[in-house]
Amino acid sequence: MDGMPRNVGSLSVRLLKKGRYPEDSFRDQYAPGGEKQLSASEWLGNGEGVLYSGQLYNKSPEWLAILAAYANDLPENLSASGAGAVLFLKVRSRWFALTFGYAHIALGDDVFVHQFGLKVALNAVPRGSLLTLDTATPDAVTFQKRVQASDFSDISEFGINTVRDLARVAGGKPSDREFGKFVAGKDMLHLVDSLQPNEFHDKCEVILSMYESKAYRKDYEWFDNVRIVDSPSTLVKLDDALFEEIQRIRRGATDSTLHMSPPEILDYVEGNALHFNGFGSRKREFNKLSITEYTQELERLNCNHSIEEIKQQHRIKSTSQKTSAFDTSWKTYDCFNWEASLNPDGGKPIHYVLFAGTWYRISKLFKDKVDDHFAAIKRYSIIGSTHCSNEEQLIAHIESNRHDLIKLDRSKLNPKNVTHANLEPCDFYSNEKYFIHLKDGGSSGPISHLWSQGVVSSEAFVSDAEFRKKLRSELRKKPRGVNFISTLPDNRVKNIVRSEYTVIYGIMRSKYADGTIGIPFFSKVSLIAACDRLRALGVNIGLELIEKISPAMASTTIPAPVINIATAPPSSPLAASGSTTSLPSSVVSPQQPPP
Repeated sequence: MDGMPRNVGSLSVRLLKKGRYPEDSFRDQYAPGGEKQLSASEWLGNGEGVLYSGQLYNKSPEWLAILAAYANDLPENLSASGAGAVLFLKVRSRWFALTFGYAHIALGDDVFVHQFGLKVALNAVPRGSLLTLDTATPDAVTFQKRVQASDFSDISEFGINTVRDLARVAGGKPSDREFGKFVAGKDMLHLVDSLQPNEFHDKCEVILSMYESKAYRKDYEWFDNVRIVDSPSTLVKLDDALFEEIQRIRRGATDSTLHMSPPEILDYVEGNALHFNGFGSRKREFNKLSITEYTQELERLNCNHSIEEIKQQHRIKSTSQKTSAFDTSWKTYDCFNWEASLNPDGGKPIHYVLFAGTWYRISKLFKDKVDDHFAAIKRYSIIGSTHCSNEEQLIAHIESNRHDLIKLDRSKLNPKNVTHANLEPCDFYSNEKYFIHLKDGGSSGPISHLWSQGVVSSEAFVSDAEFRKKLRSELRKKPRGVNFISTLPDNRVKNIVRSEYTVIYGIMRSKYADGTIGIPFFSKVSLIAACDRLRALGVNIGLELIEKISPAMASTTIPAPVINIATAPPSSPLAASGSTTSLPSSVVSPQQPPP
């Protein structure tokens, strides 16, 4: 050893939150005075700093016990040990933590700036120099994916949907070669560069400037739209607000927008028997997943559980469609859907959404954009309110009672040169050239599946003459089907008039406590991408929120509903305003019962 300082090939860097100091950055057992406290050493390099180091763990390797029975005289001093060090450097009143070895084990969770590394990476790496990208797509089921390129590539080649997807990790080649050869980050920043320890402080100075930059807004403006909340202190505040909202509903509040739905795709439809578990309600059955049923049961049993006990203990069990056994289970917390705002330090409100057990921070600009898009979609009233408890019952009722609609649910067609696609054109088709797709928005599975069904079937209808030919043949097989064939393009027509056709999404939803009907925020987000694809196809888009009326609200005499179908041409001001118009009265059967 010649004693000369050696270069470090890469750095693992974290940024402490404002007001945090090195000594309070450790987990309790590794902090000064703790059971496994690390040793502090004076930092002799540039800048103010302190170095903590020590043995994080020392134990027998797991493989030793596996092999010991098959070998003699194994050494007794074999160990899997984890040493580590963390160097804290002060830069412009902020503290950085540079970790070596296994030192990350000793650090606390709520000490460091979340998404620090990701923000630095997005500021440093232009969109055309990415090598790896991790994203998450929030929905009733959250999908996460990692895409790695064999060479530096543009973000457009990673298949990211900038409206729906959240960036979790990004890595690539910085535009400034002096900054580093490669950079990647999430909460921690990984920087590949050749540095001597005496250069660490100056490099952290540059990193801090890169973190404070707004350069990412040029290529990654969507980064600020939605972020997963992982700050424990913020999560505590949000859960406290949720708990208070639950208590308000227990006290009789009727203006809450908190509601419940299954968090994932499971074998469940509304009407299945439900049990609330975790607070003594096992023997009482329900047939509707609702915040009202849940809070009334909490009140009936005088449950005084905290929000942490609700998160850990409360569950919902359901029977499946195939068996009467309670074999489907969710955490109750994962079923909550709610939008909330916090006003930190009396500033502008920050918007949050709780969805499938995860809190998301939503920028106000993005929230307004999503809500405005949703509000601008033209509304239709074709089905009207219904007493049916699920999609299956609604479809059966419409088939029996609505002769102005033809059922295509479960009609599976294949596009040209495809044998197993089994595309469903729609649930119902009308002589007004409406492809109506229905979904029980309170049942299993994300509503976004409905958007996808409408897009895929529309693409086949618009682009594939063979698909249209099969659709006409399918109608001929059905009673009354020939009455609808004239509204479809003739097999000899190559270019259909796309603007004559409308995709209408019909979503069954119960009213919120304030009397309004809506859908979860992230379902609105995913609808934007679907609408963009439908507009590119040249077809029209419509939406109907079908109110589900519970049996308890049904009166003994129910008047027949007015069946409304918008008749304004797509290019008219009315069609673009989101308003609703009526079908001529000659089409309405006065004897028609309500769905």
